Amino acid sequence: MTSRSQKFEVFQKSILEQLIQMNTKLDKVCALLVSNQLLQECISPEGEIRSAQDCAEIVSESFCAGMCLNEELSDRSKEFDYQKSEFFIGGEEDNEAEDSEDDDEDDDSTAARFPAMKF
Repeated sequence: MTSRSQKFEVFQKSILEQLIQMNTKLDKVCALLVSNQLLQECISPEGEIRSAQDCAEIVSESFCAGMCLNEELSDRSKEFDYQKSEFFIGGEEDNEAEDSEDDDEDDDSTAARFPAMKF
């Protein structure tokens, strides 16, 4: 029987192998996407052939624009999470406390009971 530490090491190795395989596949996807963009940018919308330098500049500018958009999205997500946390003070914890108090009141056998009104 193997010990917990040995099982954990085997688990870590399997995760590491899966991450390496996934990173290899992601590298291939990124290379294909860049190649596709380069092929699309080789010819301008007017039908003129672009130089390799022009294509590289277009690809690098689009990459930088994508990074800026990603950063903007990240900032806005953080701002939204902050505003959400400020608006819902205590959030789910307060609701759970109120629910448990309501349950306690319902279980009280000494509480006055009102007849149900049916229309």
